[in-house]
Amino acid sequence: MDDHVDVAEPIIGDEERENLRNVLDSGRFLQGEFVEEFEKKWANYVGTKNAVAVTNGTAAIQLSLKALGLEPGDEVIVPSLTFGSTATAVVHQAGVPVFADIDRELYTLDHTDLERCLSDETFAIMPVHLYGHPAEMDEIRAFADEHDLYVIEDAAQAHGASYKNDIVGSIGDVGCFSFYATKNITTGEGGIVTTDNDAVAEQLRMLRSHGMANRDQHVTLGYNYRMSELNGAIGTAQIDRLNRFNERRKEISGRLLDALDDLNWLQPATVRDYVEHAYFWAPFEVQTEKIGMSGKEVWENLREQGVETRHRYNDPLYDQPVFARHRGFNSDFPWSANPNDHDYDLSLPNVEAVVGSMIGLPNHPNLTEEEIQYVIETVREFDTVAQVR
Repeated sequence: MDDHVDVAEPIIGDEERENLRNVLDSGRFLQGEFVEEFEKKWANYVGTKNAVAVTNGTAAIQLSLKALGLEPGDEVIVPSLTFGSTATAVVHQAGVPVFADIDRELYTLDHTDLERCLSDETFAIMPVHLYGHPAEMDEIRAFADEHDLYVIEDAAQAHGASYKNDIVGSIGDVGCFSFYATKNITTGEGGIVTTDNDAVAEQLRMLRSHGMANRDQHVTLGYNYRMSELNGAIGTAQIDRLNRFNERRKEISGRLLDALDDLNWLQPATVRDYVEHAYFWAPFEVQTEKIGMSGKEVWENLREQGVETRHRYNDPLYDQPVFARHRGFNSDFPWSANPNDHDYDLSLPNVEAVVGSMIGLPNHPNLTEEEIQYVIETVREFDTVAQVR
C-alpha cells in the first residue's frame, strides 16, 4: 500500500460498465428502462409499494415535503446534528425547521425532546438515521400518530439498515435516500423516495417532471428532478451487491471497534441490539478531556499519517448562519409566514456535548487486510504519542 487509506471509495464492477455501455449505445439518456428497473428493485428491497427515483437525496426530501402537502410556514422537526440539507430542504419548500436535541448514545433525533418542539404549526417529524444507525422509530412514530404528523425518514446514510426487522425507508410515511458517490451504494449522483402511499407516489412522479400529467399539461408547480438512465444503470447493478457491501462494512467496523476498545479517549458509538447498523460511518466519539485534542485535531493528525477519517457536523444546525439569521428566499421568508417567533439561539445539551467530537474511521468494502491493519496500528501509535504530549 502507499501509506494512505481513503475513508470512502465507490465500487464499480463489470455489470455497471456493461449497463452504461448499453445506455450509451441506445442513445436514450433520460429516464427509461434502467431507472424503472432500479425503482422496482429498490421498492422490493426496502419493502414498500413504490420507489420514485430523483436527482439526489436533497431533492428526495424536497419533493416528499411538497407531495405530502407542506404549506408556507409549516414546521418540520429535525435533529440538530446532521448534514445541512435535512433542514435546508424544508426551507426550500417554504417550511420552518424546528431543531430537536439528539439521543446522547445514538446521535439520532431524541424522541424525548419532541414535546418541546411541538406547536400548532407542526407538520412532520424528520428523523435521520445518522451514520447508518436507525433512529428510535417506535417512539417517533407513536408521537407522530398521536399528534397527526407525517414521518419522513432521512435514510441518506442508512441503505439496508433495519429497525426491529423493518428496513429503514419503510417505517415512516416516506423514506428518502441518497446515492452520492461515497454512500453504501451509489448511482454516481441520485436519490429515491419510498412510500406505500400510491397517491403520494403519483404526486412525486409529477413533481419530478415539471408537474406534468402528460406532455401538454402542467397541473402543479414541479421541478426537473428526474434521474438519468446513466445513473439508473449504475444503481440497478449496485442494489444486487448492497447486502455484501454492508456485511463487509460491518465486519471491518467490528474489527476496528474490538481493536481500539481499550483506548480511553476513543469512545465507540452505541449500537442497539434490535437494529441492523448500515455502518456508513464507523463512528467514534473523541473524548477531548482525556486526550487533550479536539476531534478536528485528531482528524488532522491522522490524515497527516495517511489515515483519512470522516469529521463532519462541527456546529449544531441551529448555529449555522442560514438558520440563525433566518436567511430564506433572500428575506426572512418562510419564517415570516409562521406565527411562532423562532429564535435559534439554542443550546441543546446532548448535541453541544457531541458536536465537533465525532470521527469515522475507514470501513469501505474495498479495504485490504494490510490497510485495515494500518488503520488500527496508526490509531494505536497515535494514542501512544498523544498520551505523552
